[in-house]
Amino acid sequence: MNRADFVKEIARQKGMSSQQAYRAVNVVMDTLRIMLVSGEPVEVGGFGTFDVLTDLEGERIPVLKSGKALHRVLNISAAPEGQEVRHG
Repeated sequence: MNRADFVKEIARQKGMSSQQAYRAVNVVMDTLRIMLVSGEPVEVGGFGTFDVLTDLEGERIPVLKSGKALHRVLNISAAPEGQEVRHG
């Protein structure tokens, strides 16, 4: 799914115009960028934490550490009907 499809899906689910959804997505993405550039991790409950790590050469790398709730949802939806997938 690309950004345009993401915006359309938000508009559909929330019953808003594509323009409103586009603005909302941009506000979220801009806020994430601003916080990460400033060195502030961003925790989104039930989803995960966005952060920046620095590699051995000093390059800053954005990362997402997914949360337990996201892991749970992904594993349940990937399981055969009626079964929960367990890893590790």
